Amino acid sequence: MEQGFIFSQKQQLIFSQKQIQSLKLLAMDNYELSTFLQEEYNENPLLDVKNSDSAVSRPFSKASVTSDETFQPEIRALDNNYLVDFIMNQIHYSEFSTLELKIMKLMILLMDDKGFFPYTPEDLMELYHIPAESSAKCLGILQTLEPSGIFQPDIAHYLLYQLHINGIENQSYTRLILNHLDDIASGNLRTIADDLAISVPEVRQMIRLVKLLPPPPLTGIGDSTNEYIIPDIIVEKSENNWNISLNDNWIENYSLNDYYIHMMQISTDALLKDYFEKKYKRVHFIFQQIEQRRNTILAISNSVVQRQEAFFNGTAPLHPMTMSDVADELNLSVSTISRGIKNKYIQYPNGIVPLKSLFSTGLSQTGNEEISCSQVTLLLHQLIQHENKAKPFSDQALTNALIQKGIHISRRTVTKYRTLANIPNASERKATLI
Repeated sequence: MEQGFIFSQKQQLIFSQKQIQSLKLLAMDNYELSTFLQEEYNENPLLDVKNSDSAVSRPFSKASVTSDETFQPEIRALDNNYLVDFIMNQIHYSEFSTLELKIMKLMILLMDDKGFFPYTPEDLMELYHIPAESSAKCLGILQTLEPSGIFQPDIAHYLLYQLHINGIENQSYTRLILNHLDDIASGNLRTIADDLAISVPEVRQMIRLVKLLPPPPLTGIGDSTNEYIIPDIIVEKSENNWNISLNDNWIENYSLNDYYIHMMQISTDALLKDYFEKKYKRVHFIFQQIEQRRNTILAISNSVVQRQEAFFNGTAPLHPMTMSDVADELNLSVSTISRGIKNKYIQYPNGIVPLKSLFSTGLSQTGNEEISCSQVTLLLHQLIQHENKAKPFSDQALTNALIQKGIHISRRTVTKYRTLANIPNASERKATLI
């Protein structure tokens, strides 16, 4: 057996520790970045943070005029101002007085665990000596914020609000929700049908739509298996321009610690000086990478908004847009785009959506054009809306109908999009009529 050497050549991408850390920072959402900086602050004396009182203080002294001991608003006990910050960050402080800002913070703390606000301006005037006109104004502002439907007085008004923003408003739905939630829970469909003067199958259809509405706005808060969504990017429209910003003003609270920098400069202990210098370089690197992260996410967001402007205006569904499209425009790698949009949420005038959900793969269509997945879903809704209710379209029939429109996708793909859109299959759609 002869011995020898075999040489081979292969490419290998090697990242330094700093590059790896930079990529990790880019992939973090705001909550993860906040946690990272807090941990760094605990370990690095060169990193300083402004003092912030995490304890929830009561902004108003409670009046003692009420004699009803059972009517005592319970102020939410939070370990931090997480929820307060999320809601208050959605408003422009300069547009409100100091009193109004305090009223809004108090209202946030008075919400129940589901996000409902069961108190009237008169209640707040009696209990906290707050002018009813001021609290009514603040309540109206808070009810326009995210999550959608927050600060409604109860579940019934919340459901009516959700129907309203979905363009469904009629007397039957109003009576169903205001008068028959208990009957829905108990299955008393005949009672509902008699009161609304409609058939039981029609009641079933109405109930099915109501059950598809989103759960109460703060559902899952406090449950360790759920996390509250905080938008990473804020998109607002001013006249004909889109203003894009990152929801990370809290980063400004972090800075270099002047005291320890001074110690580093005057210290004559070589080991201590070396320790401080390493910590200083670490903080400097983190700040540099956070700024690079901000620039990258803003660049991606700007590109997305320009490409999907019709969607953000609410005038058209999403257009096909891949990560490669944005990467080519910004001269970045696809992996950088992927990390930049990972777990990031974007808030725009019509709601909050995952940034990643704005990307889609174009599907083939006649005429050498492309159609996005959202457009296919919209077409499915339209086809099903006009189908024969006694003989609903099968997935194969839907596939054939799309092919006739020049959209060539498989039946399996149609089934996938129908399921993702929460559209029942043909047998279930037919069953709702029985």
